[in-house]
Amino acid sequence: MHWFKSFTERLGFTNPVRGRYRPRIPNQRDMPTYTGHLEDALKYFRSTVGQSDDFVVRIFEIGKVTGALHFYTSICDKRAVEDTLRAIHRHRFPRRPPRPLPQYLVERVLTGSEAMFMASTFELKQAIAAGKLVMLLDGHPPAIVISAKAVEHRAPDQPILETSTRGSQVAFVENIDINLGMIRQYMSTDTLVIKRWSIGVRSHRVVAMVYVRDIANPILVETVSRRLEAIHTDIINGSAAVEQRIVDHPWSLFSLVRMTSRVDGTCMELNQGKVAIVVDGDPTVLLAPATFQDFFQTVEDYMHTWWEATFMRLLRVVAFVLAVWLPALYIAFVDYSPDLLPKTMALQIAQSRQGVPFPAVMEVVIMQLVVEILREATLRMPRQMGQAISIVGGLVVGEATVQAGIVSNVLLIVVALSAVAVFVTPSYEFTVMTRLGGWVMIVAATLLGFYGVVLATIWTLFEICNLYSFGIPYVDPLGGDHVKDTFLDGLVRLPITVLDRRPEHLHPVDTTGDTDLMVPMPNPHLEKWEPGGNRPQADMRRQKENWRKRKRLDL
Repeated sequence: MHWFKSFTERLGFTNPVRGRYRPRIPNQRDMPTYTGHLEDALKYFRSTVGQSDDFVVRIFEIGKVTGALHFYTSICDKRAVEDTLRAIHRHRFPRRPPRPLPQYLVERVLTGSEAMFMASTFELKQAIAAGKLVMLLDGHPPAIVISAKAVEHRAPDQPILETSTRGSQVAFVENIDINLGMIRQYMSTDTLVIKRWSIGVRSHRVVAMVYVRDIANPILVETVSRRLEAIHTDIINGSAAVEQRIVDHPWSLFSLVRMTSRVDGTCMELNQGKVAIVVDGDPTVLLAPATFQDFFQTVEDYMHTWWEATFMRLLRVVAFVLAVWLPALYIAFVDYSPDLLPKTMALQIAQSRQGVPFPAVMEVVIMQLVVEILREATLRMPRQMGQAISIVGGLVVGEATVQAGIVSNVLLIVVALSAVAVFVTPSYEFTVMTRLGGWVMIVAATLLGFYGVVLATIWTLFEICNLYSFGIPYVDPLGGDHVKDTFLDGLVRLPITVLDRRPEHLHPVDTTGDTDLMVPMPNPHLEKWEPGGNRPQADMRRQKENWRKRKRLDL
């Protein structure tokens, strides 16, 4: 993909010097500030944000001081507006207006609301567009901004893409405050850090970065923070728009950031030293960095025994190989190298292809297109009809094509097995890469046969080895200096009692995750704390010795 990127840059499709062309962002220095002239401010806001029909200005009086409340009715909570005005009308102000009046309102009158002071009209327009109340007082700067946004959101529900039989069944929603609250609830530690940005000149979408301060690598945190701050665009639609702007290789076919909608999975990855990126309005969370082996793991693996978890991870690897290479190998062996197959298998395939008018390449392409059409139709159709269409369409089309002599029975098995194997991988974005990778192998097998499959495989390995995810090699820990992470908690998952250290390829600050002692020792969180210090070391050694004596007697 590197040669393709440089080629497109020469043609002018991309700009190698990032940041040369920027959106037309209004300069804050050219915006006036509110100095207390209410009439001038009203004219300015009516000419800018006041051109919309849902813009409302409420005039009120505080003694001899005139005030104005600006807001959008479509996004502000009507109860918050009424409570603010009611609090002002019911309060008994002194005869002489207190100085400064805005500070008096915030401290004595608007005590039940979140209020702040602003003077820049640029920031005031952004506050109005974000669903806040802007209060202007004639002759008394600065302006008062009150939070009054009314947000409709759904309650946390079960995850749709990442289902599991055991563990938590809570998924993220579209509200970023609820998502951050669930993460904070699952990880009740004071070292959990949340940083927010408002990204998008016109959307002003809130994006939050979450990490554990004493675990995550500071270089990783700084890298993610700088890339988020460097985003300059008009609008952010969701987490996918953020992902494509912060990854190391945006032209790559492989997913360099992991996506999840599970709260427990996000907290587990944060505890390993990763950084989570939460976007307002999107129920999915980005986890960075992501390596190749991360897409074969799921949080449910830790709910089962290590035998079952290891078997499932290896099964996902086998399913990935079948989904990418099985149709291409069918083309290579049938059309180019049938002599490489065992005689019995070759005769069986030749017998099943009697009367088929197309070569193996056309068979595979036709059936793969049918599978893709059925998959897309199932995804876009209503939920009540999607399952029925997928079952009926698969059975009818498959049986009809075989009986009509368009494809063979063996190819139907190959295509069905590869189509099912795609969804064994727990990560949805990785399944998309698997499907596209299968088409790449089909094209290579069509051009050069078995040699084409081998060359495409070598090119894929070369591409994977040259990828980085936020500075960490994409093949880690498989091809790096931390291969033992693969056999501890990678493709193989040992018992939890052995996993006492965090993955070294993430370079966490705190490398120790837990400690399971065979010798009974008092838990510092459970024992009664007494002022004056901890338990003496002599008592600890005496307790270990008593345990060893009891153990020998039991034996």
